[in-house]
Amino acid sequence: MNRIYYDAIAIVLCISLALMPAVALDLKLQIFGNANMDDTIDAQDLEYVRGIIDGSKEETELADANHDGTVDENDLTQIELILDGKGKNLTFIDLFGDAVTINKPIEHVASLGFMGPQLLRLIGAEDKLLPVVGGSKEAYPVFWGDISSYHSVGATPPDVDYEYMLSLSPDVVQTNLEMLNYISDSGRTQKKEFEKNLPGIPLINLNAREPSYISQSILIYGYLFDKEEKAREFAVWHDELLNKIKAISDKITENEKPTVLFQTHGAGYGFAAGGSRYGEAIRLAGGRNLLDEVANSSSSDYGQTRIEVDPEWVLSRNPDFIVSNYLDSNSTAGFETSDISGAKMTVDEILNTRELANVDAINNGNVYYIDNFLVGGGGLNLVGAAFLGKLWHPEEFKDLDPMEILKEYMEFYDSNFDVNKQGVFMYPSTANQK
Repeated sequence: MNRIYYDAIAIVLCISLALMPAVALDLKLQIFGNANMDDTIDAQDLEYVRGIIDGSKEETELADANHDGTVDENDLTQIELILDGKGKNLTFIDLFGDAVTINKPIEHVASLGFMGPQLLRLIGAEDKLLPVVGGSKEAYPVFWGDISSYHSVGATPPDVDYEYMLSLSPDVVQTNLEMLNYISDSGRTQKKEFEKNLPGIPLINLNAREPSYISQSILIYGYLFDKEEKAREFAVWHDELLNKIKAISDKITENEKPTVLFQTHGAGYGFAAGGSRYGEAIRLAGGRNLLDEVANSSSSDYGQTRIEVDPEWVLSRNPDFIVSNYLDSNSTAGFETSDISGAKMTVDEILNTRELANVDAINNGNVYYIDNFLVGGGGLNLVGAAFLGKLWHPEEFKDLDPMEILKEYMEFYDSNFDVNKQGVFMYPSTANQK
């Protein structure tokens, strides 16, 4: 009788899901319980686990919903609890490919990531944040709001104030290990340092920066913080836009792509490699990153956000464009102001670099500042790619309005900010690249 009852419930759930106007995402939700390895946990996963138990289905990586090493009736119970929103814990796969179990509900999270808090705001879970950040955000009161006043405890081991964090009794800690660059020996070492100094406190290490991973991460956040619907809404918006931009840039031939150097994290001759969030913005916008010649996809430097090169190398490669997100520490741009002086200072410094006087980018005035938030992560990278794409390929990107895209993003992030009233997002700019 119980089996018949549960089968009937599963059939009803399947019918209900079939009638729902949900949009599927082309990704695998990295949460245990996603037995059929699609983008969600639903009644189909119950049916799949039943199939594993009776021998009609092959066991999958995520079928062991309670992560006890065996796929059995207890996994059906765990999936039902997830579907009902009553699960006491959840196990997901983090940036490093490790399984992490977190007790629910999460009431207090200490977020040390540079972009991690953005994902929490996007899904409406900002109220779970403890008043602590990794690196100080006080220079960005408009973008971060109250978060800009939170106490900085340091983001990178060993320079982290663990004692202060522990005094706040966090349920979980979201670390700064939130980009592909950290899948390395250095990143593993930092993770071990966090584990050693925060005993018994689960860590969230999820990608919050590269655009290809944002939707996957935000869906996990949705399940962890019981904000699945809002998380899916943003993920659908994000990936539809990502696919639209890819469809444009994929049609641009290599010969049509301008050669680009992207200056990051300071003045001088430090540029972003491909595979980094900045390199991804260049690629999506239909540009050709000259750093690919120094650090291609098989190089250990691939994905680095700043690689130093000699000025002679820049001269020899003669970039068509130089783009920078560097801003003097005494200046503001982006969301914080409408004053262009800081962005202009960055551009003028590059234009006046004597060693590069004969570079095409400088001779043709093709040097631009773009706000770091638009290429830095948190789902905003697509906005930066739209700005750059509009600059380099105005005809191909004619149907995309970067300012409208930014407005749509801010409706998820902060509905009170009017992008048409304040901001220096790109300089020089033609009517904000509308």
